[in-house]
Amino acid sequence: MPNLVASMRSFLAQVDPFRSLPSKELDRLVSLATAKTYLKGETIYTEGDPADSVWVLKEGRIQIFKYTSGGRPQAIESLGPKELFGTLCRLGNTGRTYPCTAIASTPCAVVRILDRAFLDCYNRFPAMVMGVCSLCSQRLNTMQGVSCSAQEPVEKRIAGILLQLQKEHGNTLPFTKREVAELAATTVETTIRTISAFAKKGWAASTRGQITLKAPAEIKKLLDAFC
Repeated sequence: MPNLVASMRSFLAQVDPFRSLPSKELDRLVSLATAKTYLKGETIYTEGDPADSVWVLKEGRIQIFKYTSGGRPQAIESLGPKELFGTLCRLGNTGRTYPCTAIASTPCAVVRILDRAFLDCYNRFPAMVMGVCSLCSQRLNTMQGVSCSAQEPVEKRIAGILLQLQKEHGNTLPFTKREVAELAATTVETTIRTISAFAKKGWAASTRGQITLKAPAEIKKLLDAFC
């Protein structure tokens, strides 16, 4: 147990907005946190579930889904380590329900912090407020980009998603074509055809569970050509 607590503390000390906290406050927050693991495909929480916690992804990757009016799940985000989730969208409205669904895309390790502990620090430390505001701004910019591209040609949407994922993961993307299809709001078949076309041009290659960008500059030129 001491090793687990030390590991959790070391992790949170590197994550915004927690790294702005004084050492004693971080220790207190860690004492109230819980480490949890999920298998690939497991649901962490579902849209409409009672919400009482802040979540931080320590290892792995999760997909965030929102249900359409027709009941179809729409992927809106793919998050990696050191990202907060189930949190920023609820500031000022905590303690009610989660507005989206979080599912483990890979085996995941997460840190769960009760809202009351998070908000206690948030209300007492201005630096933490600034850190949360910065995270909200970054997430909003990403979401606006996704929303604006929803009506674009599918080839442009897929190219944009690949380049967006490259910013976080580099040229080797640990994503399946299905996951890319979900993020691009298109079918798996269309995504397979598009990435295969990129592969024929020498721009990309794909194997099971992975897509490699061989010529991201060419994909960027394609994206720019639509603008």
